[in-house]
Amino acid sequence: MKLPEHPRIHPLTVKHLLALKLPEVYSVTSAAMVSEALTVMAEHDVGAVVVLDGERVAGIFSERDYVRMGFVAAGMADVTPVGHGLTPCAVFATPSQTAQSCLEMMNENRVSYLPVIDDRRLLGLLSIGDLLREIIVHYERIFQAHELDQRILFLQGTYSC
Repeated sequence: MKLPEHPRIHPLTVKHLLALKLPEVYSVTSAAMVSEALTVMAEHDVGAVVVLDGERVAGIFSERDYVRMGFVAAGMADVTPVGHGLTPCAVFATPSQTAQSCLEMMNENRVSYLPVIDDRRLLGLLSIGDLLREIIVHYERIFQAHELDQRILFLQGTYSC
């Protein structure tokens, strides 16, 4: 599928997306209890946290993972490690990737969150909502630029070759 482009508007990259987000990446260790991860998520109003083993990304723990751990809802959140319910990270984004390629990767792998890694260092976490919102804004800019081009091209008193 041919995506909209415009010569005056640069492609939307992960680097640009990260600049729009808060620089903070919320994380817990894989040994942390589920209740700790839920507290971090609630305190910062986020839907997921990155789970780390040292500096290595072990996975993502999201609201969906918590719901899937049905036994935790029965009061086991204080004694269950996050490592038992996380979604392992099979794919990562890099700052140079386009937002569209990240969205395709998330769709193919059926994940809602995508860690951004550069030189083995965690830079951020993108959600599918972040991507969709910014892609829509980006496409609106492209369509407005095309519309402006058309208006200039067909202004009264001007002509084209």
